[in-house]
Amino acid sequence: MLRDDRLNDSEIKLLLLGAGESGKSTLFKQIRIIHDGGYNEHELLGFVDTIHSNVLQSMQALIQASHDLNIPIENPENRQKAAKILELQNDSLLNINKVYNEAFANDLKDLWEDAGIQTVYKRRNEFQLLDSTEYFYTNLKRISQKDYVPNQQDVLHCRIKTTGVVQLRFEIDELKMLLIDVGGQRNERKKWIHCFDDVTAIIFVASLSEFDQKCYEDDSTNRLDESILLFDEIVNSHFFEKTPVILFLNKSDLFSKKLNERGVFKRVFPEFEGDDTNLRQCADHIKDKFISRVEDKDEKKIDVRITCATDTEAIKTVFDNVKEAIVKNTVIGKNNF
Repeated sequence: MLRDDRLNDSEIKLLLLGAGESGKSTLFKQIRIIHDGGYNEHELLGFVDTIHSNVLQSMQALIQASHDLNIPIENPENRQKAAKILELQNDSLLNINKVYNEAFANDLKDLWEDAGIQTVYKRRNEFQLLDSTEYFYTNLKRISQKDYVPNQQDVLHCRIKTTGVVQLRFEIDELKMLLIDVGGQRNERKKWIHCFDDVTAIIFVASLSEFDQKCYEDDSTNRLDESILLFDEIVNSHFFEKTPVILFLNKSDLFSKKLNERGVFKRVFPEFEGDDTNLRQCADHIKDKFISRVEDKDEKKIDVRITCATDTEAIKTVFDNVKEAIVKNTVIGKNNF
């Protein structure tokens, strides 16, 4: 590998940017697992209430959507359970351990398996629902045990909104790295400005799977459009004129599942002429929409990677490749890869 004194004595500073729900904080947690030893048992136990809260929040969203979409819950007993669950306040982690017990988990299981709720779930792009819903309900029995200790995958799937700035220092092959994650929601973006000094590279994370979903902030703006606009703002900013940008097109696993239904992609992109069940062709179409926003394509080359932030081995490979490219770029002193 190429080396020079700049790399021996200084940190490689990576700024992790992206819109809300892009999966960048999952990527941050993944890097901690791969390069910083992951989470110890005490830290893992600290995620229990958050995971249980995610599970409750998901079911409340599904129940509310069943009303909004006029899709009745099929089993009359489940309707009574749904009414009780919808009344619960889920605004504080202090409350979740008071209600989350074996009987409560059984009610959640019955509702998840209800044909009406499953019909609602198939239309999840029409309302706000955590991406981790299916993962946690598939593992509901395990995560509802009294002695439950989350594993690393559970931590990767649990949703905690990033507020402010979170940093992780680690080393790869004796290289000092600093990874900075900042809040992706609109009200968090003003906090990014002080992170801009001495940035070695930007990793911009966008979700492939959100091409047919709306933003949490206003429920009218398409999430992919929001992400492309933010990418435009970042990649053409004078702050980042000399800064390499790596684009992670994330959530390829969820994207692939959506593409199994022929016609979904072309409903959003009627101009697309390829195979709308082919992940690579559809991902390339989305990639082109991002790259088209780069004003100076000769000077600003964008390194694009298709990723699944919950896949540890895949992210390790991708991040190692990105690290090599960043090191090479830093030594040569160019603005592209």
